[in-house]
Amino acid sequence: MIKKEKEIIIKSTSSSIKFANREKQASLVGFIDEYKNVVSNFVDLIWDMDKIPILLPKEITSQVNTWLSARMLQAAAKQASGIVRGTRKKQEKRLFMINI
Repeated sequence: MIKKEKEIIIKSTSSSIKFANREKQASLVGFIDEYKNVVSNFVDLIWDMDKIPILLPKEITSQVNTWLSARMLQAAAKQASGIVRGTRKKQEKRLFMINI
């Protein structure tokens, strides 16, 4: 039996806004600001939850008022969930080291 090694595919892209006009740059800055605000709101909403799901339910995502699309809203919610879960895990490790 021949074992195949798994192929690792890196999915990333980079793009430059070097040649974008001022209106496009301003639009992008506005989008990034709104996305940051939405992620911050989600972090505030889910910080006190006991068990945090990876994908937040509609009851939580509908509490944030924004003009972002549903896809971007779900991406922001997933990112906020990862931030809170990662922060809690890191704090648990710190407390474990203190208690030893």
